[in-house]
Amino acid sequence: MTVSTYNPADHTTTNNVSNSVNNNVNSDTHTDHAAHASTDANHTHSGHNCGHDHSHDHSHDHNHSHGDDIVHLMPTLTDLQKPHSDQEFIEKAMAEEHSNHKNLIASSRDELPSVTVNGVMIDRTNIAQELQYHPAENKEDAVFLATQALVVRELLRLAVLDEPNLGEAAWENDEEQAISALIDKNVQATMPDMATCERYYKQNITDYMTDPIMNVRHILLACLPEDGDERLKLKKTAYEFIEQIKNNANPDAEFIQLARQHSACPSKEQDGELGVINKGQTVPEFESALFKSDAGLAPSPIESRYGFHVVDVLNKEPGIQMTYDQVVPAIHNKLSQQAFHQALCDYLFTLANEADIEGIEMMLEQENIFRG
Repeated sequence: MTVSTYNPADHTTTNNVSNSVNNNVNSDTHTDHAAHASTDANHTHSGHNCGHDHSHDHSHDHNHSHGDDIVHLMPTLTDLQKPHSDQEFIEKAMAEEHSNHKNLIASSRDELPSVTVNGVMIDRTNIAQELQYHPAENKEDAVFLATQALVVRELLRLAVLDEPNLGEAAWENDEEQAISALIDKNVQATMPDMATCERYYKQNITDYMTDPIMNVRHILLACLPEDGDERLKLKKTAYEFIEQIKNNANPDAEFIQLARQHSACPSKEQDGELGVINKGQTVPEFESALFKSDAGLAPSPIESRYGFHVVDVLNKEPGIQMTYDQVVPAIHNKLSQQAFHQALCDYLFTLANEADIEGIEMMLEQENIFRG
């Protein structure tokens, strides 16, 4: 495998495969994973309803649904500043491709690298179109993931053509079915037995606690992420509000008054109350600090992409330890997926080593090898 121009070493993520399948009871079997191997699959993207009912259910049932409604209580980044879409980048890249292919190689190499598999170039238009299926923290990561997915597809196509029982006819008839048949034949994963599952549970028992449940209210001092001066000002204001609430003879009434007067969140109409929050219902940076907080007024404001939050935890119920019998299906599914993923990566690594790949350094241990 020849490596030349595009080195993704600076763009890799630290997530490993175990994160990608953590506690997923309803995940598909390895046959479904095989179907995802093709980057020619159809995709359906569901939208989010940003509306939210601000009436509150204060039930502390541990089976509370982990929906995403709480995150929409706060003003989204769209409300503060319309985010840039990938569409502009895709259209620009495709325009360059159609207008001047030679200039594209020279001027846009960092955005859309020149990559070949056995001498055949991966079409840059396809890379640009593939970007939408690989969301990432930055354009470089997205370009790498999109390009690698197309390289993997080409490797699988070549393997199908070389397979006596498949060949070109199978590929032309149904690419997805051909890839599934190829992987079924060549990828053999060792599935975990019950002893392995039980050992995993004992070694990771703290991972199998139900999430804490918190009843929270907040005052949001909103600011764009990039407005450093305004953020410094609002951070100081947030600390002043905390001291003002703590030192008031009636802290509860003071919190409510400040929330109604100053909070940029629609929850101000409910005295700042967000209601019952489970993990996964709000943005990560807010949640990370929130679930470390004890009951009562937080001594420091929580910073998020939206600004600064003065937080009061009205009630906090700790999580409950789940038994082995409760979680064994999830553990077996997780370990099975890990085993299949590793076997699949090993197979793809073999295909990559046997091919002449130029322009990209493959990172086949990554969780996002394919679309999705």
